[in-house]
Amino acid sequence: MADAAIRFGIISCAEIARKVSRAITLAPNAKLAAVGSRSHEKAARFAAENNFPSDAKIYGSYEAVLDDPNVDAMYVPLPTSLHVRWAVLAAQKKKHLLLEKPVALNAVEFDAIVEACESNGVQFMDGTMWMHNVVVAVVVVAAAVVVVGEL
Repeated sequence: MADAAIRFGIISCAEIARKVSRAITLAPNAKLAAVGSRSHEKAARFAAENNFPSDAKIYGSYEAVLDDPNVDAMYVPLPTSLHVRWAVLAAQKKKHLLLEKPVALNAVEFDAIVEACESNGVQFMDGTMWMHNVVVAVVVVAAAVVVVGEL
């Protein structure tokens, strides 16, 4: 599997999923394998508008994406209130997980997601991208050369 592309399934046709699906398409080690929505028509439209490969599966439910044996990892851009349910289900189905931020509504939900991923041997990552933002690099440089003040 090390040389094979990771096959992503996306549940939800949220606006942010457009950007992430483009990033997956551009990544040489990833592939869009499936998309699911509460409406099959909406999922089909999303796939067409976002250049999903012709062999990508289109589903009218989130569950169907989780059940697809040709999906290795899930991208979950659902509302935060739905994260714990779908993240835990994905982990139980042995799907690696990229979960949009914020990850959970509280620490208890976060712990449940992490525990589900750890106990099922799947990777978990949140959608935080600040470490790659140019602002962070500027702040790191500024902090290294400027004395901010005494503690």
